[in-house]
Amino acid sequence: MSRVVITMEGGLIQHVMADTEDVQVFVLDFDTEGGDDERIREFEGTPVYVFKGVDDVDPGRVDEIETALFK
Repeated sequence: MSRVVITMEGGLIQHVMADTEDVQVFVLDFDTEGGDDERIREFEGTPVYVFKGVDDVDPGRVDEIETALFK
């Protein structure tokens, strides 16, 4: 099972981390204000700010987060 950590602050996604490279993450942010124009697409008739991928792969850090918060 892949684990993904999405860090959000002030309503903005700041960081996407996974414990493996074999994972696809798609982020659709419906708050497009201030977003880079090349990342704004239309989805079901609504503009969305999109991000695909992860910022980094760090299984040790994902373990630390899971242990501290969910175990």
